[in-house]
Amino acid sequence: MADVFISFIHEEVEWAQSVQLFITTVLNYKSMPFMSSDKFQIYAGEKWLDRIMEELEGAKVVLLMLSKKSVERPWVNFEAGAAWTRNIVTIPICFQGMRKGELPKPYSSLQAVDLDSRDDHEYLARSVAHHLDLQKPFTRGLRGMFKDKASEELAERQERAYQELDVDLRRLGVSKR
Repeated sequence: MADVFISFIHEEVEWAQSVQLFITTVLNYKSMPFMSSDKFQIYAGEKWLDRIMEELEGAKVVLLMLSKKSVERPWVNFEAGAAWTRNIVTIPICFQGMRKGELPKPYSSLQAVDLDSRDDHEYLARSVAHHLDLQKPFTRGLRGMFKDKASEELAERQERAYQELDVDLRRLGVSKR
């Protein structure tokens, strides 16, 4: 059972995968966030809706991938509602033309992040770490500042995660602000 559940529409799986990899890498997290499209998280023969509900029930954080297209789709709203009614921390991640200041209700009542804002990348990582009671990631750009090898290696890994997310987003056509 994963502590983090990523809700998205299948046409936007690449953005969700970028966030999944970013969260796992920057937080040095051992458990991969759950995504229903991952063939290694839902296996052939499983009742997929039961498995999705099971994962939602066990999640501590739900990341909602919200674009102008997905916010109108019933599946994302269904998963968001399931998380909301269970008081699971829900973080809207805005991309593909959706901005956190434009979120419709009830999403607008949640603190959200804009995926195309580099400042919000660290905010997302720190927020997820907070809700999972994990060590907060270092502030971006601290490589070379640590005397101990473990901290330096972690800072390097986290900096690479930020850079890889930037590369993924450019590849997917998310403009930087």
